[in-house]
Amino acid sequence: MPQFREALKHTPDCMPKLLHLISATLYSVFLLLGNCQLAGADDASSRIHFGIQGHYRVGAWTGIRCDGKQSVTTLETRDGDGSEVRYEQVGGTSSGDWAYVVPGGEAAPLSLKNGDKTIAAGRFPTIGSPSRGPAMIPLGMNWIVVIGDALEVDEVGVNKLLNRDASIAVSKPTEPTAFPDSVLGYDGVDMMIINASGIDLLRGLATKQRTAIEQWITGGGHLFITLGESCLDLFEAAPWLQKIMGITDPKTTIIDPSAVETFTSTQSPLKNFTGLRLPRESGTVLLTGKTTRRVSIPVATVYTLGFGRITAIAADLDNQMFTAWPERLDLITQLTGDVLLPGKKDIAITNRGTSYGDLAGQLRATLDQFDVKRTFGFSVVAIILMALIAAIGPLDYLLINRFLGRPLLGWLSFPLVSIALTLVLTYEARPNIDGESTTGTNTDSIIRCNRVEIVDIDAIAGVGRSFQASCIYSHDAALLNVDIGQSENFQNLTDSIQQALLSPLGYPGETYGGIQIAIEDARMPPYTIRLQQRVASNNEEVEGPLENSILGAPLAARSSKSLQTLLRFKPKLTNYQGLQRRSGSELLQGELLNPLSVDLLDGMLIYRNWAYLLRTRFPAGGRIDRIDTLRQKNFRWRLSRQTALESSSETEEWDTSSVELPDRVAEMLMFHNAVGGSRYTGLRDEPLSSLDLSHTLADDRCILIGRLADELTTLKLTDGDTAIESDGKSLTMIRVVLPVISTTGR
Repeated sequence: MPQFREALKHTPDCMPKLLHLISATLYSVFLLLGNCQLAGADDASSRIHFGIQGHYRVGAWTGIRCDGKQSVTTLETRDGDGSEVRYEQVGGTSSGDWAYVVPGGEAAPLSLKNGDKTIAAGRFPTIGSPSRGPAMIPLGMNWIVVIGDALEVDEVGVNKLLNRDASIAVSKPTEPTAFPDSVLGYDGVDMMIINASGIDLLRGLATKQRTAIEQWITGGGHLFITLGESCLDLFEAAPWLQKIMGITDPKTTIIDPSAVETFTSTQSPLKNFTGLRLPRESGTVLLTGKTTRRVSIPVATVYTLGFGRITAIAADLDNQMFTAWPERLDLITQLTGDVLLPGKKDIAITNRGTSYGDLAGQLRATLDQFDVKRTFGFSVVAIILMALIAAIGPLDYLLINRFLGRPLLGWLSFPLVSIALTLVLTYEARPNIDGESTTGTNTDSIIRCNRVEIVDIDAIAGVGRSFQASCIYSHDAALLNVDIGQSENFQNLTDSIQQALLSPLGYPGETYGGIQIAIEDARMPPYTIRLQQRVASNNEEVEGPLENSILGAPLAARSSKSLQTLLRFKPKLTNYQGLQRRSGSELLQGELLNPLSVDLLDGMLIYRNWAYLLRTRFPAGGRIDRIDTLRQKNFRWRLSRQTALESSSETEEWDTSSVELPDRVAEMLMFHNAVGGSRYTGLRDEPLSSLDLSHTLADDRCILIGRLADELTTLKLTDGDTAIESDGKSLTMIRVVLPVISTTGR
């Protein structure tokens, strides 16, 4: 669209305040009219089912269902910048009941199409009370999906006297069709609860729905499951749950409630209850009890599964005895951590003046830093105008009239001065980033892309993922096609790819990125995000990787756009072995191998709260014979830059406004809870909390972490058919989860 490019080249960098006011007013009017239309249009909007039970998060992948027999091939909405975006569902993604989209804002418009025919239209629900119906869930509110009984978690924060709603968003689907058939539909969910009351729902789930839940758990989700007297029926209805938990021979036993009563400090006694014999050989025991025969048994255990976890309790908390027990919710809260605690107020926004309240916002702001020559300020423009006035006034008069005595030369001198000044200003305002220009394009446009990549490999579960946050800057107006590129090193680490997805990085409002939509921007042309489920190369009936690409993404002159990529893959490690520790000790021993096919730079081996510092370069396939010879540091101290003084210690305060250290922001995202969470940073880690592997450090596993010299995944940018080479700053971190085996003896 040449007209778009030319128009944007002349668009001023700052829009007048009056135009902002008019735009905001018009947007409010249109939003009001749209909501009125939704209330009275049963033929369109009422046929759309948003997210899970009407709940969704802005900026997160959201499942959309539509009543009727026609499949949805295209969804049209707005992204976080207000630009129209079309999500095309091709291949296997268009054949089911679900379609997937990333809403760019509260009450964003949505049109569902089959080909060129509009099936339904409406708007995403506005922010409200999830307990009262469909609503947008803000980042400060935890989101829980329940299969079965809610176990009172939907009552957290409720105060009927003060007319206060629940502080936890709880979705309780009542039919199997309400569960998404892709892991994308669970994006933004903080925890899932499964208990015996949901056996019928579990039995009705299709294969794709079960696979989606499993992928969500292994990808960083948190499942809370009750396994009491009804556990055998539950496993019969959902054998995949038994499989992923590694329970080969489920048996029940009668458990003495004393340990549970002591754990909750209750004065309300319980009776003996039946529960599953949880395996001892895996997981971290949270609560140990005894059977009625006085045999020690785990009552509650947390299992690490890939990058996620499963918290299991050997009791049916939905049966009558626990329903009447006043400490049931306290027990669940203590077992699940802070996920059931009310969201905390934004410290960063209220006290520190930042435009974000989360680490993801700080990451986005850090990536949006480019060495671009600044435009002229008002003082420079004022001096230039004064010089021009002086040139056509006193100087022109003195030179033309007094010295030369030829007044008619003023018709020539003024245009010449103006042209010369214009040429000087044009030359000085030319694109200048790092003193270089982009090559490999047919234009003079300068494109830069800053990236932070975090690659995780779990050698135990055999799963891998790659997250990349990118910010693209364009000096001139551009329409970019974006694809995910894979380096040779990444291909050497990967057996197969299950998912490779691009999506916008940036949420409207103050909580993420500082973006605030004032109007749906009609000046920007629409672009397309094409979502495709490929088939396996050797079998057309077998699903291949789920992937997408961005077509024609518009960038205005001297603007940037943030994107994120997420790849799920099956890793291929050259060699790895479990590490050893003495029973009762937190110190590792034995040898360490680098299982990667790439060199590891500035590496560490982290186990519980100890960091073993590796040499500057740990070569691919390299070996360290004795781990205990490595220098050890307190891991939390290292994260917080804490130093020991003569009689105390000093911790480096986290600077929420800093945008100069992408490596520090990446560290916080990877181990936020290990350093104290928001108590240290003053920021939340949503919506990228799944990158935090702090919970892994509490299990019998350790993490090999380091930096890579080259990035593993890239963004392939094209302008039409022309490839664009984009320079910029990049950081690639990799983590490998390895098993730790407890040994006895010396």
